[in-house]
Amino acid sequence: MEPPDEPVEPVRYVGGLADAPRPPAWPYVVLASTLVLVVAGVVLAWNPIRSIGRSAGETLAPYSLVLTAARWSSDEKIAGVPVTFSLTVDNTDQRTVNGITLHVTQLDPAWKVVGATSARSAGQINGTSIFFADVIPPGGSATLSVTLLPTRAVDSEIDVTLTPAPGATPARIALASGRVLSTLPLGAKVRDPTETDADARLTAIYDPQIPNGEVAVWQIHVANSGPITIDGIRLRFPDTQSAFAFRILPTQASVLPDGRTVQFQTTLPPGGQTILLVGVLPNQTGHFQIPIEVFLGNATQSISAANGGPPLSIDLTVT
Repeated sequence: MEPPDEPVEPVRYVGGLADAPRPPAWPYVVLASTLVLVVAGVVLAWNPIRSIGRSAGETLAPYSLVLTAARWSSDEKIAGVPVTFSLTVDNTDQRTVNGITLHVTQLDPAWKVVGATSARSAGQINGTSIFFADVIPPGGSATLSVTLLPTRAVDSEIDVTLTPAPGATPARIALASGRVLSTLPLGAKVRDPTETDADARLTAIYDPQIPNGEVAVWQIHVANSGPITIDGIRLRFPDTQSAFAFRILPTQASVLPDGRTVQFQTTLPPGGQTILLVGVLPNQTGHFQIPIEVFLGNATQSISAANGGPPLSIDLTVT
């Protein structure tokens, strides 16, 4: 078999594909710029985003607190007398409470918020909202106290919520009964003051031995230990006109027509103190045991000592 004939002319390749054109650069520039802007935006908006996320988390999972104590400073609530309620809460949440706001959501106009405090800070009062800067870690506790002033007799319910900072969702508060609430109701019944609400502690300072015919001055120290203001004090002495005569400075007191009652026109707020001066002139020698009745304000009954007797007694010897 003979080999095939070789071609007369060699095969030539004509033309072909040219170099591929370069893609435009602007898409890459736009993409890179967009990425830079996105990263910068996330950095700048991180705090708001985190805040929004935290608030959303609190809305879905409110803080958990346990109410371990709730008390009023007094069982008797009297118009015109400040009274304080205190709440002790434990933080049973896994998150730290960075301050807490107590909102009084229901308050009769007869009540006024006049003070607030905790063991760690003074409360910042803004109307009926009070912020306490206490930081309560998981397992920690805090006692929050709010002082209210009732301006008139009223039977009302005071509702409060506790909102951990910085959110706006009230905490879920577990009670000893097992109930879980977001709003705590506090019942409060206020009455008008009466004369029997007034009370005072009295101490007599005097020389137990005085000469006959010379004026002696007795100092009666009075401390208002009651919840209401004392408007006027009367001291009634036993019938000792034959042995003593009163010598009173006109600006301090006056002797009433019965001759044995001394009226002091003094106003003493709760916790206030004063000294009443009584001048006596003895005109008879001997030993005298002088019980003194004390009337506060317009009361018709004298106050009593712890043993039921008169609150003051003068043991005096006149020589």
